[in-house]
Amino acid sequence: MSGSGPRGDAASPDAAQLLAHDIRSAMSDVIGGLRLIDIAALPRDARTQVDRVHAASELLARLVEELLGSAPSDESDHVGNLNLLRFLDDEVRRWRGAAHGTGIEVALDCAPDLPATVRVGLLPLRRIVANMMSNALRHAGAGQVRLGAELYDDGALSICVSDDGPGFDPEILPNVFDAEARGSDAAPGMGMGLHIARAHADQLGGRLVAENRNEGGARVTLTLPRARWQRHAPDADGLPDLSNVRVLVADDSATNRTLVQGMLAQMGAECELAADGIEALNWLARERFDIALIDLEMPTLGGLEVMRSERLRQARGIAPPMSMVAMTSHDIRENRDLITEAGADGILAKPLGSIQTFGQTIRHFVAAGPDASGWAPELAPAFSAATLSDLMSAAGPEYRDQLLARMREDLQMVERHLTNALSMDDVEAVHAQTHILLSLATAVGALPTLSAARRLNHAARSGRPEATRAAGRVCLARLAALRADLDQAL
Repeated sequence: MSGSGPRGDAASPDAAQLLAHDIRSAMSDVIGGLRLIDIAALPRDARTQVDRVHAASELLARLVEELLGSAPSDESDHVGNLNLLRFLDDEVRRWRGAAHGTGIEVALDCAPDLPATVRVGLLPLRRIVANMMSNALRHAGAGQVRLGAELYDDGALSICVSDDGPGFDPEILPNVFDAEARGSDAAPGMGMGLHIARAHADQLGGRLVAENRNEGGARVTLTLPRARWQRHAPDADGLPDLSNVRVLVADDSATNRTLVQGMLAQMGAECELAADGIEALNWLARERFDIALIDLEMPTLGGLEVMRSERLRQARGIAPPMSMVAMTSHDIRENRDLITEAGADGILAKPLGSIQTFGQTIRHFVAAGPDASGWAPELAPAFSAATLSDLMSAAGPEYRDQLLARMREDLQMVERHLTNALSMDDVEAVHAQTHILLSLATAVGALPTLSAARRLNHAARSGRPEATRAAGRVCLARLAALRADLDQAL
């Protein structure tokens, strides 16, 4: 069939642009939902798959951004930095999930002297590693696949994937990166994936080599010369070192985005860019940052709305705490209170001034910002005041008191029945009460209680009485705290 008609129109670039916001929002919802899953409450196999899906969904989001035209078309010229160790760890988590059930062990083997941050385009590197890993998993049998990285004596960076399979067919090994190369069912070298990997390696200025190991199996190695990966050393020019700092820059001016990105890159920071407020919120929903620089004057959704929305998500416990700094060319004295009330930790006046002053300011706000390393939904406030306020508004003044009274009664009833069910090891009753509690906790944004109820429900389903009772004690404590905080607040 031809591409004409409704189906062809739906697949057109113009249609894709019209759907861009919905596509990005859907991706953000997927990743945000995965972020809130209580990993500790899941069985080991499920945890492996959630890790896999989470890593793959973040890659998919970046591919969608590139497809929709908001990502740089030539990633090899991208001036940003990449946290190499985090990248390798993410890839191993992803491919362990892919290998689950195959009998293949996926391992990470990194040299101790690896640079923490490298100047390499993320998407090309991910595509290279993806094709190397998928080829190795396809032919590793029941052995081990290892993702490794090391520095050579000349400073070149090596990233390799090796397996314990039968090795490459000697006949096709010289042409294994050619698109038309094919191997037998028993040997690696399906051709197209490695051909794509080589094209991306060339784009990065690197070299891809395939070989058979003396001890058996195959190895594919990407080598990047020092000049292609080494980032600028900030200490050499007396600049603040922002290595391992992830920054979101939201600004509708391409000139400003490029300027800020360039300065951050010189100081070793990782940087992602958003051209408007909606794109900024999508980035914040998908990935974690140490600090966000938000321009106040943006189309579609302004900086104040972005900060209010993100602070609301943090108050509800569904987003980790982080520093947010407003950027504006307007008179700060006239707008300071409004900006602060929106959730800004500080204000940067445009033009931004020297790179040294800019870097010191960023380092200050990161150092003074909240520690999000241990963030989890159960550490959120007992309930969300914003969610409860929305609920009261929806009920209206006529039914407000009635709704609050019923909520108190329901929580008290669940506490009583759940206590009895746990004392009698009544699994069915525990199931029934946790389902009610999940509904009530969701209604008021009580994430700690919600998380504890889910864990209790899972423990009860597992048929382990001791684990159920332990989870029950935690759940009852969360429920008691929720009831006390609601009584105090209302």
